[in-house]
Amino acid sequence: MALKASIFIPDISGYTEFLSSTELEHSSHIINELLKVLVDSNSTDLTLAEIEGDALLFYRTGEPLSFAEMSRQVVEMFSNFHAHLKIIERDSICQCGACQTASNLSLKFVVHYGEIQEIRISNFVKASGIDMIIAHRLMKNDVPSNEYVLITDKYFDECAQQASTTDLRWQKSSQEYPTVGTIPYQYALLNAVRDSVPPAPDRTQALVNLDERTLQVEIAAPMSELYEILVDFEKRHFWVEGLRGGEGEQPTDRLDAKHLCFFDDVTIGIVPTDREIAEDSIRFAEEFTIVDQGVTGIIDYRFERLGPEKTRFFCGIGETRGIALPKPAADGMLAKMKTNLELFKEYCEQDKD
Repeated sequence: MALKASIFIPDISGYTEFLSSTELEHSSHIINELLKVLVDSNSTDLTLAEIEGDALLFYRTGEPLSFAEMSRQVVEMFSNFHAHLKIIERDSICQCGACQTASNLSLKFVVHYGEIQEIRISNFVKASGIDMIIAHRLMKNDVPSNEYVLITDKYFDECAQQASTTDLRWQKSSQEYPTVGTIPYQYALLNAVRDSVPPAPDRTQALVNLDERTLQVEIAAPMSELYEILVDFEKRHFWVEGLRGGEGEQPTDRLDAKHLCFFDDVTIGIVPTDREIAEDSIRFAEEFTIVDQGVTGIIDYRFERLGPEKTRFFCGIGETRGIALPKPAADGMLAKMKTNLELFKEYCEQDKD
């Protein structure tokens, strides 16, 4: 049985280039995060029919989305999408291509109205029909932007009397496709909406009071390379003595992302809290909690560029939020840090000989 339905497709622009030119694991996770943001921004009771790599297929049966609903939904999804990209940019501690180029991604929308058929396969419902084909074909078009909403004349004709209820500025165009013919549509650019998305709020930096418990070593390796090794939690077992394994909230490394490090006799929780990258220096700090003991503190890492292949590396223990470290715990951490510092130097220089 054919049903009348609004078809709504948000499509991430730049997805193919993003995946092909960056680290696959991190780029895939970022795309999944962004798709979740779009799903969570569904405020018009749309049904999610499919996830198609870089796009989501939504539909709603019955009367078409009003112009006001459609424009609000577009702006809400688009704004939340770019707000999340700004948070990724602010909080990323990873320097891989995926994490550093995520802000280049953007979003476009196709909106159509027509007939669909719901095909039920077990507990899954698939929407199909010629109007679904038309909506998908329209994702490839000649609109001179990667940030827009495109609506077909078939949808526009259903809501023409409501056009004045949106602030978006519409331009007419059409596209010819094999088998389905010429599809007239209107589109509105979303550049102004993107420009209106505020920057991510500044983070509140942890208060760190370092004392005499600070170590340093010179390492024959570039500063940026050392930083990348430090923040790669999957490599920590190479230079952290006794580390048996770990788990984290997500594969991409961000500030505030929780990690658990498992040792034979203790579990330590780690949360990156601060990151400052300058031309000749880098600072990275992480709060640690010795889980069974409730002991909390800060490990403060600093890199100072001494030359293209030479870096001074500092690490120190400090208190956070005014909570003093018990002396036995601090002394034990310092002894382990001294060993780990030597292992870190050895690991980073192993290919330099």
